[in-house]
Amino acid sequence: MAKMTRQEKINEARINSLYSKRCSGIQIDIMDIGKVFKAGEAAIAANSAISDEALEDAIYNFVQTIRRN
Repeated sequence: MAKMTRQEKINEARINSLYSKRCSGIQIDIMDIGKVFKAGEAAIAANSAISDEALEDAIYNFVQTIRRN
């Protein structure tokens, strides 16, 4: 696995924090966790200046498509 850049680590921490904040208690398949991070990364890639609120909404909207409860 390639070493993560500083920006990738920052993005990962940001996605994790926003996912935990908004999606706590929503059940998803453990195999879909990577998909959540990819959705967050895609939102960041589409708009590098994306606000936390917009990124949180993008993550939440994706989680709604894969939720189990």
